[in-house]
Amino acid sequence: MKKITFTKIKEGEAGRFFWQPWGCLGCLTRLVSFLVILALVMWLLNLLRGCDDNNDWEDPSEKYPDIENIQNIGDEEPIGDKPLPPTDDVQRDISNPGPNLPTPEDNKIPPINEDDIEVGDDGRQIVGNRLNVIFEPEANDDTFRQWANEFKSLYPGDEYSVVFYDPYTKMLQIQVPASQREQVMQRLPRQIRDIPFKIFPDGIFAPRAINVPNDPVFKYEKLSWYFQPIQAFEAWEITEGDPGVKIAIVDSYFDLYHDDLYSDRILYPYSVWRRDSNVAPEDGCDEISFLHGSMVASQALGNKDNKRGTAGIAPKCSFIPVSVGYQATNMTMLCGILYAINRGANVINISMGASFDKRVSMIPVDDQIEISRRFGLPEQDVWDYVTELADKRNVTLVWASGNEDVFTSLDPSKRCDSAIRVSAVDEKLAKADFSNFGNFSEYNIEESTISAPGVNIFGAMPFNAYNIGPGTSFSAPIVTGAVALMKSLDPTLTNEEIIDILQKTGRQPSDGNRSIGPVIQIKDALLAVQSNFVKYDDILNDHNKLVGLWQSTELLRAMRNGVFTGEMVRQYFEFTSPDSGRSIIYETGSKTDFTARLDVTWTDADVSWQMGRHTSPSSDLVYVAANVQCRPDKNGLLQCIETSAADGSKLKYYIKKVKSRTIE
Repeated sequence: MKKITFTKIKEGEAGRFFWQPWGCLGCLTRLVSFLVILALVMWLLNLLRGCDDNNDWEDPSEKYPDIENIQNIGDEEPIGDKPLPPTDDVQRDISNPGPNLPTPEDNKIPPINEDDIEVGDDGRQIVGNRLNVIFEPEANDDTFRQWANEFKSLYPGDEYSVVFYDPYTKMLQIQVPASQREQVMQRLPRQIRDIPFKIFPDGIFAPRAINVPNDPVFKYEKLSWYFQPIQAFEAWEITEGDPGVKIAIVDSYFDLYHDDLYSDRILYPYSVWRRDSNVAPEDGCDEISFLHGSMVASQALGNKDNKRGTAGIAPKCSFIPVSVGYQATNMTMLCGILYAINRGANVINISMGASFDKRVSMIPVDDQIEISRRFGLPEQDVWDYVTELADKRNVTLVWASGNEDVFTSLDPSKRCDSAIRVSAVDEKLAKADFSNFGNFSEYNIEESTISAPGVNIFGAMPFNAYNIGPGTSFSAPIVTGAVALMKSLDPTLTNEEIIDILQKTGRQPSDGNRSIGPVIQIKDALLAVQSNFVKYDDILNDHNKLVGLWQSTELLRAMRNGVFTGEMVRQYFEFTSPDSGRSIIYETGSKTDFTARLDVTWTDADVSWQMGRHTSPSSDLVYVAANVQCRPDKNGLLQCIETSAADGSKLKYYIKKVKSRTIE
């Protein structure tokens, strides 16, 4: 990489410096200038003193009537008085790990020493003496023991060891000499052939935020400017979210006692580092990590109408807080994301990304694109695998694109088309000057999916405080909240369908910049989702309009022996006439159809149908019979209430017209 140097300006090139002697007139001029500057400094000091004691500062409540509610932190309940969900009970360790796996007492991700951080060939920061391993979902305790034993037989030295493993997320980390990292990464897949796994370096992640100025004025400037241009208020008229839709925020730390975050919507909090449910900030973390997660979460799903702070885009969706601490790497990020996937998250927000050397932004864009094609391929392979796993479970990954004004896909985690990569726009809805980018039609490259406001965004900070900050970190959760609202209407939406709707309904940035995606328009996206639903009166007035293939918007998980698996279940209704047809329950994992006959009943006021037991010639499993009663919702759309013949349990969903089931 070309070395960058800075040269001092010579006197002859830029004229004399102002303190050099210019004669008597010059002295008099400098004296007057000095007195003016001194008076100005004294005035500014007095102004700042006024900021501290609130005597001389303009009362912000005149400009922002709600500021007293936003900043009033004197009446909150003491920390610790509010109950949180119980500690998670998933498997953390192996009871008999054997000689080559850490004991349960030692099985935690080791902290990263500054001396172990290196800059890779592509300019990204990595942990030089570690490698990560990810196994397939079927891996069990024996898999971990066997792999560790084979690894140690190949590399018996004390400098080679397994330092961490996680049976729940199927992750494992090894420590190796930094000088041997690349060789070990290349050799191990050829040396251990009886266990499927992927191996990759531990790249360092950093919160995608820009340092927030601490001047008092930034606490009150444009507190809610971004809600109107993205149609948030109109979107809330359609839905504020469904608690059944779970948003996971994988980030640094969270203050779950904050008035804008504390609620009964919090599920399964988890700390990757602590390996328990304590996701609060810890002593010693840097300022950005301390505040980052809380601020991001408040943008996506902060409480609404509670007379405190701000509101999230999806204020009624559930919240899975996953803390990766202040030393985020490939290992901790993957553990956090896989935990969220396994816990049933519908949308996962990741406002973090690879940490780059500052000189990378000075590399020509063509060269940045070429670097993204040549470097980070082992990590890209793993991230593709994780994104594919998310796709199979109908989970949407939303990434902040980053704030270095570089090509987004320099980061291997952001190279998959089915993940949403979010760029930032400013108050004029033009590309924010710091935002990463990724779209070049001349190269057929589209790495920036969508854009959202990312300048002067107001949000929650720990200890019931608030602040304003810039960054794609705060653009991404806006999109995350919007995706959660879309899934609240139709949980069956695929990532391909979601991206298509967001891009078709979005508006171009005001500066015409095509290197970033369109600016999100939430109301229009929700209307596009609803446009696929059938209207109740249309069906009732013309029974023949029921003929065709329909899909239920209810997305279920398969169950085996009373335990839910990660396998998604989709239901279709194929009406061959207005009076009959068949119901198809499709298991996406086993790719098995279970079918039952449909019999439709019409009256002057409503329509219903009865389904028999769903069976398959290739399986012994049976899905129970049910009755479906249809009625109009508040918008006149046909809403189905399905009642199980077995236990009387009910499901509520819409049906949407589909051309085929080719998405499977």
